[in-house]
Amino acid sequence: MRRLSALVLCAALWAACDDSPGAPSVPPPPFTETYPDGGLGPDTGPDAGASWACQRDKTVHGAPISLLVELQLAMSRATTGEERIAAIDRFVAAVAEQGGTPLVSDATATRPRVAFFVRGASAPGTTVAGEFNEWSATATPLVQVRDTDLWVAEVDVPRTGPQAYKLVKNGNFFADPGARHVAWDRINMNGVGFFSSLVYPELQDAGKGRLTAMYGVSATALGDRRDVYVYTPAVYDGKDCPALPVMYFHDGNESLTRESFADAADTHYAARPEDSAVLVFVALPEQRVRNAQYTFPPKRDPEWPEPRGDDSLRFLRDDLKPRVESSFRVLTGPQNTGVAGASLGGLISVYAGFQMPETFGFVGCQSGSLFWPHDGVIDRNDGDAMILRAGEEPVVPVRFYVDHGSPRAGCTRDDEPGGDDCESSLRFVAALRGRGYGVAHWNDPGAPHDWSAWKRRLPKLLCSFRNADPAVCGL
Repeated sequence: MRRLSALVLCAALWAACDDSPGAPSVPPPPFTETYPDGGLGPDTGPDAGASWACQRDKTVHGAPISLLVELQLAMSRATTGEERIAAIDRFVAAVAEQGGTPLVSDATATRPRVAFFVRGASAPGTTVAGEFNEWSATATPLVQVRDTDLWVAEVDVPRTGPQAYKLVKNGNFFADPGARHVAWDRINMNGVGFFSSLVYPELQDAGKGRLTAMYGVSATALGDRRDVYVYTPAVYDGKDCPALPVMYFHDGNESLTRESFADAADTHYAARPEDSAVLVFVALPEQRVRNAQYTFPPKRDPEWPEPRGDDSLRFLRDDLKPRVESSFRVLTGPQNTGVAGASLGGLISVYAGFQMPETFGFVGCQSGSLFWPHDGVIDRNDGDAMILRAGEEPVVPVRFYVDHGSPRAGCTRDDEPGGDDCESSLRFVAALRGRGYGVAHWNDPGAPHDWSAWKRRLPKLLCSFRNADPAVCGL
């Protein structure tokens, strides 16, 4: 069922080793409001019954393995090192443009061939492990293409479903940075978890959503990069190919790998497909910057990190949002755009609503740190910044969802056992309602301040995003 690549034998000569027919596939154009990607083709004529290019079987795949054959041919013709480097540069760019790694043979090919590759000084010693080799860390090494910094392995992987894999280096397993389609590896690390890359992602359960990875997205104002995971629900790949509202989640890695928000979304959207939305999970570059990037000025203690919340929101608005809107079928405008988070992620989400109502028309706050000190907009030096803004600043066109736990005996303080920020959340809700804001609120007595509770309550948040009437969502 598996084999080391014939590429090992032909790497020196780079003869054409492909046994699959066909030219490289052409990716569909980016979505625009005018691109005719809605549903099935005409009832009559040569395109009768054909699906438009937006559907899963057309867009969710790895790059074609024919690109590797083209590289082999270009390398056999190269006479200088510069020509070989240029050929590899073109190959890597074409792979990214036409579906990402791994490269896969056409579904009609005699053998289901799959090629994995890594490029650069860190590539030596890399192997690939997956369901196809029983997750062996040593069975499938990547082999150097002679006189290049490209390392490749080729195996047969049956088309029995989406096949998970990881790259391995020095005993460490990690997601393939060139892969576009991923899934949580289902190992709860009680911290930031990890993903597996996928072979044949188009074969994922059509009744569930899927995750598309955008690695190393640059944050201009912050001067760093972070990974982003875009969840598209099952209806996104349905025959109507709809454009959907979109919501951005803070703590995007943990919310997928501690207690999978994707699983909760799948369950809710299966029951209420009319609530479906694209969910964008934004990871931090590293956990130590969380306090800085999820808070706002001024800092009240010299020991606190310098607040970078404004720069974090500029990343969402100026860097990430345009990229998402050009890459996925999402509706635009604040009425179709939400932001959400838990704990400090809830605090910065509320801040986003007040700071950027022209961008975010919906805010989801789960157990938010709403006791955070005042930000100086109003001339006071006390706590409860967002509560004061809700009660005293001009009303902005934003709807809010707020949830939290509380002691079973009732809420008196945020920091009492089981308080889960209940006291400040209740005062925030009261301040919003006193100003006429649309508010959906849920108190979950006995719920802890953790991902299991936030996942359990996520359907209420997702429902509230799509429905202005809280009663529709049982609130």
